[in-house]
Amino acid sequence: MEKERNHGKKYSMLKVIKYHLSSQEKLEAHLLDYMQEHPELTPEPPSPPPGEFQKIMEELNRRGTETVIGKQLKMLYSGHRLVNSIQKPFLIVMVVLIILAASAIGASAKKAYDYRMREQNPGKCRSEVLKADKISNANEVIKEHLGINLLVINSMPNHIDQ
Repeated sequence: MEKERNHGKKYSMLKVIKYHLSSQEKLEAHLLDYMQEHPELTPEPPSPPPGEFQKIMEELNRRGTETVIGKQLKMLYSGHRLVNSIQKPFLIVMVVLIILAASAIGASAKKAYDYRMREQNPGKCRSEVLKADKISNANEVIKEHLGINLLVINSMPNHIDQ
C-alpha cells in the first residue's frame, strides 16, 4: 500500500499558527508539571537586601516621579469626590422636579374633573345675558358669574352698544 503524501496540499497560515500555539501550550504545561514534581530543581529567587524597597521609594519621591498606581489612586479619589459633591444638588433638583410634576398633574386633573362635570350636567348651565356698564368691568362680571378668565376683549359688537 502506498502512503498518501501531502506534498501538493497547502495549509492555511492560521492553521499553522494555531498548531504551533497549541503545541507550545502543551510543552509549557508539561514543563510546569515536571517542575512541580521536582521542586528541588527550581532554585529560590534571591531576596533583596533589607530596606531596598524603601530606598527605591525615597529616590522616586526625591525625583518627584509618581508611580502608575499612585496616579490611578489619585484619579479614583478625585472621581469619587466629584461624584459625591454633585450627588446632593442633583438629588435636591430631582425632588423639586418631582414635586412640580406632581402638582401640575393634580392641577390638570382638577381642570379635567371640572370639565367632565360641566359636560355631564348640561341642563344645569345658565344661559343668561350679563350686563356690564363698561368694557373694563365686563371681565370682572364674566369672571364672577361664569368663572371664566378672559384674555382680551378687542371690540364690542354693534348690537350690544345700543
